[in-house]
Amino acid sequence: MIPGKCFSPRKSLLIIFLGFSMSVFAIDTSAVRTQVEMLNRQFSQALETGDVPAMLRYYATDAVAMPEHHPTLFSRSAIHHYFQQWLTTTRNNRYQRSIYAIMVANGYVLESGNFTHTFTFSDRQPSKYSGKYIHIWRIGRNKELAMVSEIWGAADNFDRATLPPLAADSNNRMRIDPVLPADSAAANTINNINRQIAQLVKSRNGAGFAKYYTADAIYMPYYMPMVIGRDSIHQYYLVHEGPNVHIDAVQISMSRLLPAGNYFLANGYYRVNWRAGEHEGLVTGKSINIWRKEPDGTLKLYWQMTNHD
Repeated sequence: MIPGKCFSPRKSLLIIFLGFSMSVFAIDTSAVRTQVEMLNRQFSQALETGDVPAMLRYYATDAVAMPEHHPTLFSRSAIHHYFQQWLTTTRNNRYQRSIYAIMVANGYVLESGNFTHTFTFSDRQPSKYSGKYIHIWRIGRNKELAMVSEIWGAADNFDRATLPPLAADSNNRMRIDPVLPADSAAANTINNINRQIAQLVKSRNGAGFAKYYTADAIYMPYYMPMVIGRDSIHQYYLVHEGPNVHIDAVQISMSRLLPAGNYFLANGYYRVNWRAGEHEGLVTGKSINIWRKEPDGTLKLYWQMTNHD
């Protein structure tokens, strides 16, 4: 006994109980990483052997996939259609994922990483498609994992013609109306931030973006490797939001928002009308945005990845 301190059996039992509770409900991140690595290897093997039904086993019934240079896939049926077309039009597929970071967030596993995909399309020389990705896995009742959202895209300049031209599934319906959580305050906050970010894009204010990211954020823009940390993200936007391109209109929308404790997992979509000299165009794309509630209660971007349709 420590001199001057009064021993309390009730307090000691409470401490023991709390310690036991924490050990029971704590999730072993290393074990989760091992589980995800195994799932990734199995998916790669299924892709390489052309087994689409085996690939589909890793997706939740409400899965959403966001391939680069292709519309969002809003169902397992659409995902099946996409990969079936891919395997019909390519051969010699070799695919590998390498995890960069894994974290558990109240019912979900968040995974970021890099991939290498080599394949032969038509009569061309083998193509090498290297990039990065974000996966959101839902943790089931028996700790099984099911992919609920994913996005991927190239980590360097990439010729779109390298990819096979895959037709969209006629049954795949674009659903971008917000599906809000029970507490929609977060959705309202995020929509408001998106409007502020859209204004920064329109005004080409690169210096204004960094404040919306956490200090340890990861940003994955199209045709670039991961940009890690708020300071690096700031430098990226200073260059990217240059004055040579005029932006006429920007629209940023959100479809699904999954609450995960201090994190909110959002599927996002954007449309940008631009002009540069005599040229003009419309760029559309999508994103996965993982927002984190900071100690002061504000929401900031923790992980974000974008790609083009």
